[in-house]
Amino acid sequence: MTALIETVLRAEAEQRLFARDGGWVTAGHVRAMAAHVAPRVQNIDGPMFLHTLSAARFLAGVLAGAAADKEIALPAHAQESYLAELGCTAGALINDTAFDNATEERALDIANTDPLLVLFTSGSTSAPKRVEKNLSRLEIEARALQSLWASEAGHVIATVSHQHIYGMLFRIMWPLMSGRTSDDIAATYWEDLEGRLAGATLISSPAHLTRLPPRVDLFTPPPALIFSSGQLLDAKAAQACIAAFGLPATEVLGSTETGGIAWRRQTTPDAAWTPFPAITVSAGEESALIVRSPYLQDDAPLDTGDVVELASDGSFRLRPRGDRVAKIDGKRVSLARIEETLVGLPEIEAAAALTLPERRGALAAVVVLTDAGKRQLEALGAFRLSRHLRTASAETLEPPERPKHWRFVDSVPTDSQGKRVLSTLRTLFNTGDPLDALDLNVRTQTDTEADIAFTLPPELIFFQGHFDDQAILPGVAQAHLAMLIAQKLWGIWPPDANLERLKFRRILIPGNAVILKLKRNAEGRVTFAYIFGDIRASEGEIGGAKR
Repeated sequence: MTALIETVLRAEAEQRLFARDGGWVTAGHVRAMAAHVAPRVQNIDGPMFLHTLSAARFLAGVLAGAAADKEIALPAHAQESYLAELGCTAGALINDTAFDNATEERALDIANTDPLLVLFTSGSTSAPKRVEKNLSRLEIEARALQSLWASEAGHVIATVSHQHIYGMLFRIMWPLMSGRTSDDIAATYWEDLEGRLAGATLISSPAHLTRLPPRVDLFTPPPALIFSSGQLLDAKAAQACIAAFGLPATEVLGSTETGGIAWRRQTTPDAAWTPFPAITVSAGEESALIVRSPYLQDDAPLDTGDVVELASDGSFRLRPRGDRVAKIDGKRVSLARIEETLVGLPEIEAAAALTLPERRGALAAVVVLTDAGKRQLEALGAFRLSRHLRTASAETLEPPERPKHWRFVDSVPTDSQGKRVLSTLRTLFNTGDPLDALDLNVRTQTDTEADIAFTLPPELIFFQGHFDDQAILPGVAQAHLAMLIAQKLWGIWPPDANLERLKFRRILIPGNAVILKLKRNAEGRVTFAYIFGDIRASEGEIGGAKR
């Protein structure tokens, strides 16, 4: 029997495993949930698909799958069309609601003491790729983590999902196997962690660590350890992390297939990577990184596709790679898969997916529209059409796979040999539009009202020159930004430049997550309000005639 299963089955009923809502989920609770869902799992024809927000319910699902001797598939998200693409049949999905009303612990006989887990990654092709791992393989890696950082590790707090191998290992397997506790639900915002980090192990990613809020008091007292994985943390972000927390992040290099390969603490730019215990790395043809690892499902060496520069002491540095797999917000995504999905939409004839390094690696798409798409572009405008296309692709693509920036062209630019040139595609996004820096999430919109959520990025042009010690968003810039967004949504501009009923209650600074509330009337006047947390930070009216 694997150590994780044995730990949960033999623990005292009151042993605390996961923290949630000021209380604890105990081993007894996990066993009760597993027993509750086990009959349903037993009746699934084929593999069970497990997807939860709760780490405790995820663990209970693994126990139930092992009891029913099921292959346990772990989809990255639960969109209906994505599940169908993975082969998830009706009734095969076990989610959070399946564990509701679990009341008492019952005996749970484990039929499979080393269940097979199936994870999915974009790989280098357009289709999701199955990656099989027995639970025991993951436990080897969890023991390696314990051997390296046992003396520093504390209660686990996370900003990442456990549905991916990194979160599963660091949030569930390592802490439980070493007798520590973990948060049940991942935090969404840094503000959720205020006052909770002291002595903890923080499991995060570049998607969060490159967006640290300016309020450094959020991180005091600091965590004892910070881990980051999913993509490389650039040197600037690594230094910002040290400044905010007082300690460097421990970056973990790896993939779903390989598990962890190596780690580093980037106290200096381009710090070398140190392989994990029992990991052997070598350089193959064209300096490709070859890995031999006990974390792999078999003993064969694996070519990671990375380009490596080996050092005599066994460490190594990565060098740029030229394939079409990108890391977006910590997720490995296939640009080919994104393009295939977009071309499958009735509005799109051709598409090129790319990343924009100058916009923190944001995902973008250059699109040629069909006749139907051109009619929609004329009717809706570019911004609203791009929102429609993001929504239409959501049935297949995860949030990190949906382009944030769009350009509509007559043809995708190519060179004389008919090949797409990345640098040329990227120049299409050098428009100088200040809204390009924003990731606008239009939560609601009617003909007269809209709620838009977004985070104010440091690179927003309106922060420049206001002020040296602490950048702020000036009041007039807030009004101008509100009007630019209103123009994007409704294609309107105010009848005059009068500003009325202006009230500013709180300054807005880089990193603030705000909600902009807009209203317009038949004459084109627009009222706006910026909401920060539960504070109405500012409000006003644009284009109101003097009375």
